[in-house]
Amino acid sequence: MRRKIFISYKYADELVADLGMKRYVIKNGGIISTPRNTRVRDYVDAVQVKIGKEHINLGEKDGESLANFSDGAIETSLKSKIRQSSITIVLVSKGMKTSGNERDQWVPWEISYSLRTVPTGGYTKQMNAILGVVLPDETGTYNWYYTPNPICDCVTHHTSKLFKILSDNTFNVIDKEFRKCDGLNVYINNESSFFKTVKWVDFMSGSNYNTYIEKAINIKDNKDAYDVHVNLD
Repeated sequence: MRRKIFISYKYADELVADLGMKRYVIKNGGIISTPRNTRVRDYVDAVQVKIGKEHINLGEKDGESLANFSDGAIETSLKSKIRQSSITIVLVSKGMKTSGNERDQWVPWEISYSLRTVPTGGYTKQMNAILGVVLPDETGTYNWYYTPNPICDCVTHHTSKLFKILSDNTFNVIDKEFRKCDGLNVYINNESSFFKTVKWVDFMSGSNYNTYIEKAINIKDNKDAYDVHVNLD
């Protein structure tokens, strides 16, 4: 693994499967004996162990509103971390998207900046590849995002669960190819989305993460085949 990775995630989202380890509340430098639920940040720890911390830059902690930040201030905060990376991995969790304004949340901004080509002095930040790793919810399943359709041998992606900038980059291949099944149009493109997603269990199995990272890089290198949405609405 030689690529630098930026991980974008909803820090405190607890609508995820238990990772099977006791975790405790930490307060004022001491451990409180009350166990806490697994949250998305714990999945980040698992990725760091799998891939190696030296390859990973992390997104911001949850809880800081961006409402009073200028666009320039937000970009400045993200520049140093994202411009070093070639791929942004989004940990897609059930509670990631909230009812608040998406412009006031870190994840959409991290995705938007990742996708931009930005001159910064003598260096131009290039577009990152983006890869979604879908986390199991608190029931241990992926049905909240993926619904298998055995009749049509396909899977429905519930893109309404995503931030808009991610849903806009899903199934956005320009030359769409379909097959008809049971009244549905089923994509048959090799890669129909610029924002490719994979289940956590598949991503973390063996060295599969390398395969999925390279697939996302290949999609980015073929970006002209997609209607890529870069800016926040």
